Amino acid sequence: MTLILTIQGGSLHGARFRFEAPVRLTVGRDASCDIRFHPTADRIVSNLHAVFQQESDGLYVIDQNSRNGTFVNGVRVQRARLRNGDVVGLGPQGPQIWVQFEEASILPAEEAGVGPRRRTLADLGMYHPDRDRAPLRQGRWWSLGCLILLGSALAFFIAGWILLELGFVGTLVGGLVAFLPAPLYLLLFLWLDRYDPEPAWALVGAFAWGALFAVVVSMVVNTLFGAVSTALAGPEAGGVLTAVVSAPLIEESTKGLGVLVFWFFLRREFDDVLDGIVYAGFIALGFATVENVLYYGRSFVQEGLGALAAVVFLRGVLSPFSHALFTAMTGIGCGIARETHRPALRVFMPVVGWVGAGFLHALWNLIGSLAGAFFFVLYLIVWVPLFLAFLGGVVYLVVREGRIIRRMLAPEVGRLITEAEFRVVGSFWGRIRWLLAVWGHPQKRRARRHFLRALTKLAFCYWHVERAQAAGSQTMSLPRIPQLYEEVRRLREQVGL
Repeated sequence: MTLILTIQGGSLHGARFRFEAPVRLTVGRDASCDIRFHPTADRIVSNLHAVFQQESDGLYVIDQNSRNGTFVNGVRVQRARLRNGDVVGLGPQGPQIWVQFEEASILPAEEAGVGPRRRTLADLGMYHPDRDRAPLRQGRWWSLGCLILLGSALAFFIAGWILLELGFVGTLVGGLVAFLPAPLYLLLFLWLDRYDPEPAWALVGAFAWGALFAVVVSMVVNTLFGAVSTALAGPEAGGVLTAVVSAPLIEESTKGLGVLVFWFFLRREFDDVLDGIVYAGFIALGFATVENVLYYGRSFVQEGLGALAAVVFLRGVLSPFSHALFTAMTGIGCGIARETHRPALRVFMPVVGWVGAGFLHALWNLIGSLAGAFFFVLYLIVWVPLFLAFLGGVVYLVVREGRIIRRMLAPEVGRLITEAEFRVVGSFWGRIRWLLAVWGHPQKRRARRHFLRALTKLAFCYWHVERAQAAGSQTMSLPRIPQLYEEVRRLREQVGL
């Protein structure tokens, strides 16, 4: 007789084990266990939780004085005889083990092609490797085509608007001065995102959201608001109202909506607060780059090179990351919502982040509009400390991300990865040296890059499971663990360490 144990939940979610009778299997988090759960992510499971033991009258599960107890079909037991189809629970909300017996001399009904088909975990809506590995998204090419058409339309609208206002020469000068340094600004966020780099297509989409959608909506609404406020309060007051009320509200709403879209629809790539800051930074830099085309072009057309140099110094040197700082507040709020398992915080924190973004944006514009000669004094007193504090917080998040990866992957040394591979994945410079060592071998370099990404994602999945179990909740990261586990196993043969 063959014993088949299928795991639902925990770090082994979706795993299927086959044992030939008689058996005596230990289950827990200890390295000596036959079925070993992750020692950090599966804290609800004891080090030695239970034993499956074959006796003369059948298979028994025996609790080993576990902290959270062993359950059979929802009933807590100390020792129980198992029947085909029973479900053993490790703790009241912990991983579950589905028990099946298969006679060696008899083919299962579904393999023989006769009789009713038995229900499996896939039928119950649980992990299905083929379905989850290559999901079929009907209409994805149609959706992509629509996005390209929409983006093209927005780009033509923006280009036409700027050409009408600045003319060809002003647009050309403003565009060159604004877009040439943009890659340097983006490199900072790419450096921050070094452990778990987001997909290139996602970052391009984030930049495009800020440069196209957010810019178009903001240009239209701010122009209308400015016209109304100028007619009611005069040119000077109307300009201040537009800068302090309309611009922060509309611009941070359109940019923040982009962060919210990535947080809600791209949760597989949105792991923590740092990811929220990265997506917010790319959206904000896309917005600021196109906005700078207007500012630089206007200064050049109206007052010449001297005025252009002054504006470039103010916007490109003193405050190139001002929009990124504002929108990062929304990114932090969405990042906290991604990390937490408290329903109230998931709703509350993105709103708090958006309010913080609008407040900082309004304060910046108010100082710029009213401070006059005192602008540089206030810049040194308010914005330099604020930016340094923000930068310090981001550096802490990067260090924290590295610690999470090392802590979550440490139990896999000797089981999934070697000590040398562990040292590489837990070090930024180790990763760089490892990739550069095979620079002349594109296939091996690609395999190593995918290997590092799969291990990093596996670490974050373990981390999300750990946080979910601590909160008595669930996470969509759970079914990804067996997929990533198998991907790492497959890639280890190609990386050549």
